[in-house]
Amino acid sequence: MIQFQCEHCFQDYKVRDDRAGQTLKCKSCGERMQVPAGDDDLLDDFYEDDEEVYESSARPARKKTSSKGGKQKKQSGNSANSPVTLIAGIVAFVVMFFVSYTLVRSLMGGGEPEEIAQPHQELAPAGVTPAPAPAPVEEKAESEPPAKPMEIANTKPVSGQPAAKKATPAPTKPKPQPEPEQKWTSLVDPPLVTADWPESSRLKIDLKNAEEKLVVPSGSGPVVAVQYKNRSLYHFDIWNLATEKKIGEISITPPQEWMILTPKFKLSADGKYLLLNITERTSKIPKLVCWDTTTGKIVSEWQVDAPGSVVSLYEICGNNGAFVQLIRKDGGKYKTILKRWDLQTGKLEQESEIKSSEFASHSYLVSPGGNYLATNTSNKVFFYDLRTLKLLYLMELDGHLDPRAKYYSLQALDFSRDGKQLGMLVTESGKTEIWLVNLEDGKPERAFEIAGNLSDQFSQPSYEGNKLELTPSGRSFLLYGALLVDRESRRSVWVLEPPPNVIIRRPLYLTPHYLFANTDSALTDDKGRLRLNRKPQLVTVPLPEKQITDGLAAYQSESDAILRTGSKVSINVNVVNIKFGKEDEVKEVLQEVLKDRLEADGFEVAEDQPLIFQMEYQEQAGNKLQMSKRGRPSPGNPLGRTPTGETLQSTAAAFKLSWVQKSPKRTLWTKQVLVNPRFLILRNATEQEAREQMFEGLQNRLMGELIPYFIPKEKGLSMLPGETQLPE
Repeated sequence: MIQFQCEHCFQDYKVRDDRAGQTLKCKSCGERMQVPAGDDDLLDDFYEDDEEVYESSARPARKKTSSKGGKQKKQSGNSANSPVTLIAGIVAFVVMFFVSYTLVRSLMGGGEPEEIAQPHQELAPAGVTPAPAPAPVEEKAESEPPAKPMEIANTKPVSGQPAAKKATPAPTKPKPQPEPEQKWTSLVDPPLVTADWPESSRLKIDLKNAEEKLVVPSGSGPVVAVQYKNRSLYHFDIWNLATEKKIGEISITPPQEWMILTPKFKLSADGKYLLLNITERTSKIPKLVCWDTTTGKIVSEWQVDAPGSVVSLYEICGNNGAFVQLIRKDGGKYKTILKRWDLQTGKLEQESEIKSSEFASHSYLVSPGGNYLATNTSNKVFFYDLRTLKLLYLMELDGHLDPRAKYYSLQALDFSRDGKQLGMLVTESGKTEIWLVNLEDGKPERAFEIAGNLSDQFSQPSYEGNKLELTPSGRSFLLYGALLVDRESRRSVWVLEPPPNVIIRRPLYLTPHYLFANTDSALTDDKGRLRLNRKPQLVTVPLPEKQITDGLAAYQSESDAILRTGSKVSINVNVVNIKFGKEDEVKEVLQEVLKDRLEADGFEVAEDQPLIFQMEYQEQAGNKLQMSKRGRPSPGNPLGRTPTGETLQSTAAAFKLSWVQKSPKRTLWTKQVLVNPRFLILRNATEQEAREQMFEGLQNRLMGELIPYFIPKEKGLSMLPGETQLPE
């Protein structure tokens, strides 16, 4: 369930996760509100809850008194409830309101408040629909977006002194004019720092006693900061991965008056500056502090906002700039503010108030040049100019990509290294797609499509990096840190298998010819024992460019092959040890799913063929899940999970997939998979329902399972997609 508040009256709501991104009407104030993205990946094992939408502790509707100090007399009989009386009362109220409004307006000269970003709208009596408040006149941008121009109110340069308020002239009724045709202005943003990457590298960086995630620039750059663990200070080594040299080293000892709850250091694209958000312990003033990594000294330090303001995110952007998004409480209301400073002087350059529904602090991306930011909800992308802090464009995926699609769910964004394209990883109707937006003209193009939801396949172990990465060479995409997709052929060509016993896959760092990966990332061995003498390193792994190029050439040349797209194949499914249901029914379902999967890859399924796709399936006892219920969040329990003390036995599925040749009989390819749910969301917590939900998820996974579509006869060629196991 998703919990959120109306941004106008702060009414609490809880809705189902599938309503993320939808626009609803507040039952308390009548204003429209947008449901934020859900946090399914943060849920515990599972919780029981009703799937219907419901309000949480709904506050009563506010009533409007009819006159000052007037008391309503009780009516005898049913006259107070008669339709005639109600209609007469409503008409009288409307007439009195209009006369009063006209009189006051004439006395005050028709003036209006200066700031009308969020006008207050009183509630009308029951049965009367209030008229919408007049929309404020907005300035038009120089170039307007294709979908809907979005202008942020109150955006202005800040000079250090409060701007003098200007008198607002009496409004006039402008003649309605047709809206001009909206055009896209180029958002191409080349990188600030370019690197000359070698074709190969043997660089190794010691990561013992280091934090597991490296600090990387928000835009694009060849530098990383390795943070080493120490209780009393923060120590960093700054590396340029392209030149294979350490370019900086810094130790930071925070003063006692600094309060650092979750240290999140930010690195500039050239590796020269580190930025950190701190809070003064006594005054509660949020600050930003910038260090020079070559000297270890503080370059600048400045106050972010008023005491008590909450910094949601901050980043280094552009040429020596820094910006934040913060939440400020102002007169009982919460405002979302963007600010930008000069990184070296701490001088405030811009400030802008924005709508919280138009900026997702948990999902954003800075362009390679640091001048633009893209932030997204489940099916919308917002483009901001980080120099002016204005919202430039709103791109709604539904209807903007494929008009035939019913509903797109956006999984990840990534800018190309040259700043000319924006990649979008989306799912729709059980499919996974990649779209590329040309930032010169804003036009999208579908670049890849595969049946099934790939997130099901790559969720165990999960990947900490970006789910979509456009490789620096421009020739491929990397999905979920595991699957390489060739852009020209639009085919999956290689799989990067994680080391055994890994629970979480660490981010990979891509270069044109190789990638950097963490070694020794498994915490336990094959028997589940804790590994005490780990020696992790950051090492290079060559990309299989030649194998991919030769394999694609053979696949596209129609040369002799044992298996290729278009071949006639048979399906054979063996099912044993079913916990609930019948084996024949399970076999029939699996055969139908596999048939759809193979036909989506271009194979023709028929009986008694020399090539057989074989599946061996069995069920067994899975994880014991701790039951919990979702309640109201609190500071100590932000997700509102309440353990019940009960457990539920889940069902796991073990299956083996194989390509088998009849004559001569041999196995061409095989893969073993164990599906063992770590959490489930159930309405009725029974073992049977837990098994049914596992089986439904398994079918989705099979639709996205990576199956070889090309097995060559020539021994020197690789099958597609090929496989490489990342170093242990």
